[in-house]
Amino acid sequence: MSGPLSVRLDPRTKLALLFVWALAVLFSPGLPFEAGMMALAVVFGALCGKMRLSIAMFALYCAAMGIAIALVQVNLGIFSTLFNSFFLLVRKVFPCGLLAAIIVSTTQVNEFMSAFSKMRCPREVTIPFAVMMRYVPAIREDWGYIKDAMRMRGVSPTLGGFLRRPGLTVECLYVPLMMNALNVADELSCASVARGIENPAPRTCYLHIEFGIADAAVAVVAAAVLATAIVLRGLA
Repeated sequence: MSGPLSVRLDPRTKLALLFVWALAVLFSPGLPFEAGMMALAVVFGALCGKMRLSIAMFALYCAAMGIAIALVQVNLGIFSTLFNSFFLLVRKVFPCGLLAAIIVSTTQVNEFMSAFSKMRCPREVTIPFAVMMRYVPAIREDWGYIKDAMRMRGVSPTLGGFLRRPGLTVECLYVPLMMNALNVADELSCASVARGIENPAPRTCYLHIEFGIADAAVAVVAAAVLATAIVLRGLA
């Protein structure tokens, strides 16, 4: 959920913003432009009440880019190409990844479902999306329980513990995690059906969803970023 002083946006605006951000990264003329996009994503996160998440992701992005710039000065042969390819992927993914994390953490599942209903999205898209949004938090909760149980048995749920005792680690970690994942998927599917997710009637939502001034401002900024990326890419 977003903070008490955060800006509330229509879920459709958030989805459109993420799509435009992906296009802008695709047409990005270089690292400075992508760093600017990352900074704008941090500002967006602050406005949505996710300042801590935004700053943490931006610090990690700066550290990764600093390492990438430092490695450019060192000739490591084939490893230089490997590292450059990896950091190229990182710098392309981070702006969209931060934006996606903010959108998911500030939008409830019922808001997404209502937005999809207003966009006339087919149920083949909305139902799997709703199950997926409920699936990740449930698996994260089970992951915490499994790690606590492993520590009680003296098994470390880390890479070092896996290297020391790989068989026992797999038995205590991956097997129950996979079994819980299957059970959670079945339970979420049944719960969704019980709540009427297949009901053909139009969905309702207790949170009012509509476009506002903030949505228009975000749309203008997103369009300007995409247009700038295309223009600069053409001039490069």
